[in-house]
Amino acid sequence: IAVTQLSLRSAEICNAAVLRSISQTECHECLAGTAAARARTTHLDAHVGAVEHQRSALRMTLSGCNKSWRQLLEFLESEADSEIEAFFTPPRPDAVRVLVMRHAMGSHNTYAGMGSLVSEDAEINECGKAQCDVIGDRLREAGVLAALDLAVVSPFTRALQTALRVLGPELGTADDPERAARAEHFGYRAEAVAGTGNCAGNIREGLLPRIVQPLCAEQTFVHSHLGRGNRGSTAEELSQRGEFGIFDWSELERYCDQRRVTAADPEKAGKWWHHGPHSEETESSFRRRCVRLKKWLGQLPSCWSLPLNVLLLCHGGTMQAAFGYQPHPPNCGFRVYDVDAGGRAFHVASGDCVLSDSLAEPVFDVHAVVRKPNKIEGEFVYSIELGVGLEVFAVELAENVLRDYVHDPVKDGLTPELYERYRLGGLFPSVWSWLNRARTDVSIYIQDYLE
Repeated sequence: IAVTQLSLRSAEICNAAVLRSISQTECHECLAGTAAARARTTHLDAHVGAVEHQRSALRMTLSGCNKSWRQLLEFLESEADSEIEAFFTPPRPDAVRVLVMRHAMGSHNTYAGMGSLVSEDAEINECGKAQCDVIGDRLREAGVLAALDLAVVSPFTRALQTALRVLGPELGTADDPERAARAEHFGYRAEAVAGTGNCAGNIREGLLPRIVQPLCAEQTFVHSHLGRGNRGSTAEELSQRGEFGIFDWSELERYCDQRRVTAADPEKAGKWWHHGPHSEETESSFRRRCVRLKKWLGQLPSCWSLPLNVLLLCHGGTMQAAFGYQPHPPNCGFRVYDVDAGGRAFHVASGDCVLSDSLAEPVFDVHAVVRKPNKIEGEFVYSIELGVGLEVFAVELAENVLRDYVHDPVKDGLTPELYERYRLGGLFPSVWSWLNRARTDVSIYIQDYLE
């Protein structure tokens, strides 16, 4: 950022010097005639335009916009056609056909991710808007958008904005008057591909249904407290933005209740990005959330009839963890999967099954583990809420009791191979670990272990 500021300042100083020089010359030549002065003015305008172009190009390069744009163009050249072709092949029996797409470039993606430090719940930038234009045209022209039955969107602002721009006509949104200028800058056609509406062959009637689903949101690990791009906005805050009024927020509100977001602090009401009573999630809890996402997708036919074509607009980390997308997908990159009711996902173009080690249904649900404020007999006590089916059980236990009656019997009763297969190693807070003890509250690790 400092290099950028220095380079732009240098360009401004050079520009000012040229302006002074040219202005002095024009004062002398004005006596010789108006024609010479006009020639100098034309030269000045050309120079100012060239300097501004250089400044814009420098910003694009240093911010990472050029790289993100280039990666999308490479995807369109190398992979997009095969994924679009796969979308129109017959789906597996009783499976949901899902086109999984990453959001467009956001302000948090700039300067190699450093932009996330100052971009809480980041919005898409100009490069991201251009990516939406291009990918929306491509999918609309191929007939993919007309064949969709449902759009499922992450609650992060950048994903919602991407959905609005990619699906514009399908959601009934107005044309963007700034598209022409953006198209000239990035080098694509200014005229958008017209929406297909309810044309022949389109089985959907009316506007495309859209659900906001926090299960497909990006991870919110502990470092998200510093890189604020993955800290979100509540449903109340988002719904107050006029352009987001067309989304269905009911799933988001249910999710906060199901995940007991307010169990530790009532003031956290609506903060879905916590995904539970703690202010961040662990790597293993994120992986489990991705499994729940796939099961939720696979079970959509219980509410929607088959065949069912779904657009899932989510994030790079989610695409990697849930769908095995490797390497990291480009902004607005997509792939097509079939997802069954058990949560198994198959990449349609390759036929490969996405490997997952957590598809088994849990015997019980861990709703919340919250530390009580005061110690009892020198031990912290944790309030634990569990669910078995529709029944909910609450109990308060000290950490040493949990260790003696849950952790130790499980570890002793499993072979080392099974213990590692279930990824239990290192989850329960250790009495010897300075890293765990560096946190005054280890309830997030206890909940992680119990889950």
